[in-house]
Amino acid sequence: MNSGPTVVAKDPSDTLHVVSRAEPGLQERLAGSVAELDARRLQRRFNGVEMSSISEVVERCPVRFGGEVRSQHRSSPGSQPMLRVTVNDGTGSAVAVFTGRSRILGLDAGRAVVFEGVAHRERGQLVVVNPAYTVLP
Repeated sequence: MNSGPTVVAKDPSDTLHVVSRAEPGLQERLAGSVAELDARRLQRRFNGVEMSSISEVVERCPVRFGGEVRSQHRSSPGSQPMLRVTVNDGTGSAVAVFTGRSRILGLDAGRAVVFEGVAHRERGQLVVVNPAYTVLP
């Protein structure tokens, strides 16, 4: 089922013109890489949330930043419980380390979260230990 008229283009530039008129943003999605598109999506998702972007976080100062949960890593059985949650906001990634915890309900992959704490760098990665957190809808 086609809701609009069929357009036959004589060259590729005509096709792109028709596509851009048909659906705003489609040309951008077709031309951009997956990483670029994902970064833009994340930046739009957190637009309006009062927080610093991960790329702007100043080390060793109180900070409020967040992102979309990308992964979780738990400590191995038999060792001290520790959970590492990696988030990305489209400008960079950061890790929140929760000592004494092996799981936090609601912090699942794809979930939006805001962390508050003091960040530092470990092996080039931004890390915040035992931050306060807010799970966003």
